[in-house]
Amino acid sequence: MLLQLANVLGSGDGARAFARDAISVGPTPLASAADQKVRSLIRDAADQLCRVVDGNLDFVVQVSESDDDVDKLLLLVNFVLASARRSFNELSEVHRRVQEDLLAACKLQEKLLPEKLPRARNLRVAAKCIPARTVSGDFYDFFRYQRSGHCVGLLADVSGKGAAAAIYAALASGVVRSLADNEMPPAAMLSHLNSRLFARGLEGNFVAQAYFTWDDDTRTLELSNSGLPEPLLLRKGVVQTLPIHGLPLGLFFEANYEALRIQCEPGDTFVFYTDGVVDQLDRDGNEFGGSQLAEIISNTPFRNPADTVEFLFAQVSKHCQCENNIDDQTVIVLQVE
Repeated sequence: MLLQLANVLGSGDGARAFARDAISVGPTPLASAADQKVRSLIRDAADQLCRVVDGNLDFVVQVSESDDDVDKLLLLVNFVLASARRSFNELSEVHRRVQEDLLAACKLQEKLLPEKLPRARNLRVAAKCIPARTVSGDFYDFFRYQRSGHCVGLLADVSGKGAAAAIYAALASGVVRSLADNEMPPAAMLSHLNSRLFARGLEGNFVAQAYFTWDDDTRTLELSNSGLPEPLLLRKGVVQTLPIHGLPLGLFFEANYEALRIQCEPGDTFVFYTDGVVDQLDRDGNEFGGSQLAEIISNTPFRNPADTVEFLFAQVSKHCQCENNIDDQTVIVLQVE
């Protein structure tokens, strides 16, 4: 019976079922008075131990009468409970510290994202990131080249998830900013970023990133890509993918990237996104998918980029019907005026 008790304590239903079975055992014609006493004491102890199932470790198992064998057993049980209390308290403290560190990292990561989106006469911008965990491996940034006046934007997805990905994302973001004063076009910027990240020697880590510049005077968008899904362009009600590709950053010593230069028209809408958006699964294991994303963009009229971003995330959430994302999700929407 003691072995049975030990085996079922890890399961709430099992522990309660055992307690019911123990309580239902009545005296048999052949049972001695001593046997009946031991049965009664074990029923009493089992009933108390059910409190462990509910997470209550702060008690001592006691029975109404003394019995040498049962007393020895209860001494061992209470010793195990005391050890469990100490371990639980230590784990709770570790968990508290980890949560505090993650919260601090989350606040720091929020500071790494741009506080204000770029303002231009002919371009409106919106962006949003939803981490799969407390911190994210996705990030975006916007700034302006001081000499040319071009607006610059990027969207990046770091390999992995959680704290490790967030640290590498902070590194990658810092490298981008360190090169910004050189005012390189997108393809050259990605090549330099690749060399810098590869030199760090973090084997197995990489960054998928789209990098674009915007010339507001000529309404020209130039972009390069290093592993993110193909961006979408909505023009006159028709959605097309932009065939721009490249190797993820940091995997190879040298990598060259192509650039796509687009002469934009008023009303053009560009959608950049990380794979966490289209990879989101529903309860049957079906992906949200790029086709559904394109269909939503083509069939839904939007007044501004912010509405587009919020609606897209609402549709992904509706598809998933789950509390947590399987991956970080980030969307940038550009609308030409």
